[in-house]
Amino acid sequence: MRYADIVIKSSSIFTAETLDTIEGAVVISGKEIERVCSAEEAQRFVGPNTQVLECGDRLVCPGFNDAHTHFIQNGVMKDASYTLSLEGITSKEDALSAIRKFADEHPDNKWIAGCDFNFDEWEEQPTKEMLDEAVPDRPAYFASWDMHIGWMNSKALESIGYTKDTPDPEGGVIVRDEDGNPTGIGKEPPVNDPVWGMANLAANMDRALGNVISEALSYGVTATGCVWPYGGIPEDDNIRVFQTFEKEGKLLIRVSCFLKMEPGLANPKKYEPLMRSEHLRFAGLKQITDGVCEAHTGYLTEPYADDPTTCGEPAIKYDDLYAMVEEADANGYPVRLHAIGNGAVKQALDVFEAVQKKNGSKRLRNTIEHIESCRPEDIGRFAELGVVPSMQPIHSVLNVDGYPKLLGEKWRPYMWPIKSIVDTGAVMAFGTDAPVWNLNPMEGIYAAVTRRQPWDGYPEGGFVPEQRITVAQALQAYTYGSAYVESFEDRIGTLHAGKLADVVVMDKNLLDASPDEILHAKALYTLIDGKVAYQAEGVDLSK
Repeated sequence: MRYADIVIKSSSIFTAETLDTIEGAVVISGKEIERVCSAEEAQRFVGPNTQVLECGDRLVCPGFNDAHTHFIQNGVMKDASYTLSLEGITSKEDALSAIRKFADEHPDNKWIAGCDFNFDEWEEQPTKEMLDEAVPDRPAYFASWDMHIGWMNSKALESIGYTKDTPDPEGGVIVRDEDGNPTGIGKEPPVNDPVWGMANLAANMDRALGNVISEALSYGVTATGCVWPYGGIPEDDNIRVFQTFEKEGKLLIRVSCFLKMEPGLANPKKYEPLMRSEHLRFAGLKQITDGVCEAHTGYLTEPYADDPTTCGEPAIKYDDLYAMVEEADANGYPVRLHAIGNGAVKQALDVFEAVQKKNGSKRLRNTIEHIESCRPEDIGRFAELGVVPSMQPIHSVLNVDGYPKLLGEKWRPYMWPIKSIVDTGAVMAFGTDAPVWNLNPMEGIYAAVTRRQPWDGYPEGGFVPEQRITVAQALQAYTYGSAYVESFEDRIGTLHAGKLADVVVMDKNLLDASPDEILHAKALYTLIDGKVAYQAEGVDLSK
């Protein structure tokens, strides 16, 4: 008789194989789940050295899996000694004062880098000259809260070589003054990422990644899909950092990498053989097909309500996108497409459908990211085509007053249509898009089940409340759904015999909790490979 290493008992076990909970135990031997069974049956696996966690009615579920992060970039941005957050600062004077103070307090930082920049309430557009006054001696770069607008000082522009003669890269805009000189503002990743990458690579990567792994574990997050882009960090460097951490035994969570999709597929062919472990793996490709609606770069099927002169434009035209997706499909690589506007969502679905007609269905986990709006006639196509909707429920409540003004009230019912898509039978995956938002799954689950902002509960009735889903559906999207989009559900995502023992014990049963209780719920234990990787301070459920 082989005794178990750990037995976790609870009256509220959510296996994620169904939307119900069961009473019983999760039996763990080595790094795998031995079985999920009754507490009585589990008792025969308890030996003198078995750790038994008596969880009462606290929820036990698979480790949370954040399906969409820019993980190393998130670590750099959350490193408070390197990156300055301007969250909550809306005036020019306060922003420049905070930047000046941060620069003075960090004289050894080669760059002054920041995030959460928001100038919507400024009376004037930000310029390089403003930033020069605060940081005259070093290059400085600040990313907007949605990471689609960048603010640079003169030294940053010099470092990257942006001048009057620099053409706009495809899919990006270097904002210019009336004489054609760069003003210091860039729109979209093709312009901003090269600058941001220089700033991010100057950070302490060991500290940044170590901190964000610890943060993830404290939230019960045991896995993530790390998708391109990487805050401008070159792909080779991004993968190198992960490989170094894995080699040194510091990559405690599981990282499924989705590399940039480009013609020729050089990078996936290079790196797929080098990333095949259960902690660092190649999982597919990623491309951006439009921008964001706040900048009028999200691609719509009809003009913006607040600017009828534009529908936005696709970042990649149909024929070019089709060629890349078809090539990826022919090589067996799943593809994830960033598509925010309903026009971009339609184009992505059209491309996936056309490729399937040409090559036949390979059952690859082709995916559309974000889906902030969707034509009603496209909602059923996800399930029909086997395309995975990967959505970030926290995004649905970040701009509840402004979004209908951008697109028009007629589109309100189809803004972040999570329930409509789930009801068709599509496998939904949830994530945060960190560092756009933090890694805490509870805030995303709260937003999914209430459609309200976690910081103030606004709006009272929920934003497009008919798109609310149940707690169980949200949990399943954050566990099984995310593993599914990573083509990893054979090893993680549900509590099932033979799967890896990635388990989280919460401080309450989320399925019986009020929305406010869900929002403030905490992880007590986080297990990866059958070992306790995080234990809340002062908590001991061992018998």
